[in-house]
Amino acid sequence: MFFKNISMQFHDDSLVNAEELAKYGEKRVALENFLENVLANEVTISKEAVTLAEKAFSDAPNDYDIELINELKKTDVT
Repeated sequence: MFFKNISMQFHDDSLVNAEELAKYGEKRVALENFLENVLANEVTISKEAVTLAEKAFSDAPNDYDIELINELKKTDVT
């Protein structure tokens, strides 16, 4: 659901790779990789998308998940 709520273009297969990982049960890794690519490509996403990412990690966020969310919050738009 998260990936369907964000539309953007990367110059690589980041979104496809994330969807493939998620399809095989690696949802946390998929989301982490996807968010890393969002940050690396300096893509600005909405506050709603950041909230969705935060909710996706809410079951048991680790330090790295929290770091990614905090970085996204610095760059989000309303």
